[in-house]
Amino acid sequence: MHRPIRGVMIRQNQKLKPPNDGEHGVMCWNQSRWAFSSLLLIVVLTLQQAPAETTVPVGPSFRIETEIYHEPSGTPVSRHKILFHSGVVYDFFENGGSVNTVFDPFRQRVILLHSQQEVQAEIPTQHLIDVTAQLSVAAQQHDRAASFGLEAEVAEAEDRFSVQFGACRYDVTTQPVTNPEIAIAFHDFSVWAARMNVLHRRGVPPFGRMKLGESIASAGRLPLDLVLTIEEGRNKQSYRAHHLLIERLGDLDRQAIQRIGSQMANFRKVDLEDFPMDD
Repeated sequence: MHRPIRGVMIRQNQKLKPPNDGEHGVMCWNQSRWAFSSLLLIVVLTLQQAPAETTVPVGPSFRIETEIYHEPSGTPVSRHKILFHSGVVYDFFENGGSVNTVFDPFRQRVILLHSQQEVQAEIPTQHLIDVTAQLSVAAQQHDRAASFGLEAEVAEAEDRFSVQFGACRYDVTTQPVTNPEIAIAFHDFSVWAARMNVLHRRGVPPFGRMKLGESIASAGRLPLDLVLTIEEGRNKQSYRAHHLLIERLGDLDRQAIQRIGSQMANFRKVDLEDFPMDD
């Protein structure tokens, strides 16, 4: 669950829309009942470019296939194929959207590619860091630290992890990996996906989910099934992200990465505010 799991923000009187967590899935949705959007509107953004890296990007090569469900339905509302290769993450929408995302922290950028309209937009990673950090400050200044997950504590029992904050609760069963770097790489991706949700005001506040992911990665494990439950009075909604791990890339995966490279070279560049995001 993206991603997501594409964390989650809720529109009034609407069902949640899964994020990109491929939780990215893992889970991405819009406007929160906890004043998430209103706090973002008062944040003053100061963009700074981080110093350029001098080392060559490296990282494990593997694939994650993510399906996101709106429980109790057994039909996925979205599917993601997430490819990890040499420190870059390629998040492909298999269904449910037209926007593919390239996370390239070494080059300090995230690139959005619209496969139908053939346009692309670039977001500096420092922008995402700043937005998330300033949201944290705003939440504390407005006495929302607890409900935004800044004070959440992760519970662990064998291969199960959970965290609860405000009206949200995450419950995760996990799976082992043969290479601990895979667990770290997936957690890093999940953090970037969560920051993207903040930028687009989607999903629940990200901080509890970030703490959860850090605990899972520190244990050398990967989420298998991640369930987000949001309960307010009698209103209860649950979303599940299921992650299938393949600890290598196949020929078709490498061809997909090559196609993304071609799109980045040929798609027309537009500003982020002009990029046609999926509704």
